[in-house]
Amino acid sequence: MEISLFEQDTPLTVERCVLYPYPDMRRIWTRLWLSEAQEETHPNLELIIYNPDGTENTSVFLMNHAERKVDTTLHLRTPQPGGRYWVAMEMTQGAGVELKKLERKEFEMTLEFRNPDKGEEGFGFGVDWDEVARKATGQGG
Repeated sequence: MEISLFEQDTPLTVERCVLYPYPDMRRIWTRLWLSEAQEETHPNLELIIYNPDGTENTSVFLMNHAERKVDTTLHLRTPQPGGRYWVAMEMTQGAGVELKKLERKEFEMTLEFRNPDKGEEGFGFGVDWDEVARKATGQGG
């Protein structure tokens, strides 16, 4: 008898995505959390940051990513502090003509420093910002 630790029909998703601009406004700390999936499921992940005028500023593409958590730093070209940027997160599988889009989420990011150590809200989705603040101030577990 084989016991599966993962639900067979549950789609692979990005559960949470968090971005925090560094104080220098040139770098963006980024973390993604993927849902539980079968061992052989390794998606491609792409994060793209678009300038306030809609042109692409920077991106990172991780092919066949095997870990549940992703940490990376994105480097902005000619940052515009206070500017309203657009972030796109896309998860795909395969390559070339076999490429299959699994998920795409987008959100806005204002280029301003937010301190995660003080529980300040970052940018992204799937995060309980109140819980982040409670943990940072020692008020919750």
